[in-house]
Amino acid sequence: MMGGTSGLGGVGGVAAGAGNGGLSPGGGTGGASSSDTFQVQGRFLYDRCGEKVLLRGVNEMVVWTANKSGTPALGEIAKTGANVVRIVWTSEGSAAELDTAIGNAVAAQLIPLVEHHGATGKLEDVPTVVSYWTQADVVQVLLKHQKYLLLNIANEAGDDKVTADAFESTYKSAVAAIRGQGVNVPLIIDAPSWGQDIDRLQASGPVVLSADPLHNLMFSVHMWWSDPDGARVKQELKQSADMGLPLLVGEFAQHAVYLCDQSPFAYSVLLDEAQALEVGWLVWSWGAVQNSDCKGMGPFDMTTDGTFGNWTGKWASDVAVDHPHSLKNSSVRPKSMLGGNCE
Repeated sequence: MMGGTSGLGGVGGVAAGAGNGGLSPGGGTGGASSSDTFQVQGRFLYDRCGEKVLLRGVNEMVVWTANKSGTPALGEIAKTGANVVRIVWTSEGSAAELDTAIGNAVAAQLIPLVEHHGATGKLEDVPTVVSYWTQADVVQVLLKHQKYLLLNIANEAGDDKVTADAFESTYKSAVAAIRGQGVNVPLIIDAPSWGQDIDRLQASGPVVLSADPLHNLMFSVHMWWSDPDGARVKQELKQSADMGLPLLVGEFAQHAVYLCDQSPFAYSVLLDEAQALEVGWLVWSWGAVQNSDCKGMGPFDMTTDGTFGNWTGKWASDVAVDHPHSLKNSSVRPKSMLGGNCE
């Protein structure tokens, strides 16, 4: 998100389809064979044991907590039944602190999806973010946790003026640099326009995917859209699924950032459509670190203090536990995250 306690955060969005095909050469729609990391095949994600994983989770601004460890928030998030947590990170966090945060997520049986917030709104800053991911001590941490890690290269990099050439060349270079360090995990690429431009993902995603020697990428849209009846959600998810795009909804809440509660978002439609089309999602954000955006105009915090059950409103309890496709009712943790073994 673009907002947040530290003045950073996330906002974004676009529309799409229902097919099961994939863009990845050689990537099928059936089960994946066992490997050392999570793998994207077609438009779906599989764990290292070959089990399909439908991501259902929460964002939390871990790097801005007192000790950057994620505790006790990660344990509270786990009570929802979520299977993934998106760990907001920056270069303020050391490799040792990153190691601890990832380890705490795994201990809570949550897939760690780590993102770097340092290029929010600025595509030109992606190389600086990549230099963090590729410094020797950070690479050691990524390799240590590679079997269950997802890496979101840069949060919402780029404004609403990003061209196809700029987006594609930036991320081709970023992927090549990270792969060059032996990091083979799925790399997640956010849409530009502060995460919201799903049209760019649909047009340029296949180009960037084909340039990854491992074809192990996902693309994330942040649905900071004003979409009160969910028409755009339905259109864009269907279009993306029909083209076989490995898509993730990386952020959403009860309304857009612009005009706050005057720009409602049909989150219940997203939960329904994402379940029908098998598209992953992560809600923004848990609330142990409070958002600065839209305070008093419909908070983006799910909880008042980071504690399970202390919901800020109906939208939060709906997404966490009450909706038929809430975290509690739709999330499945893969066996590999429950006991570390494939059986």
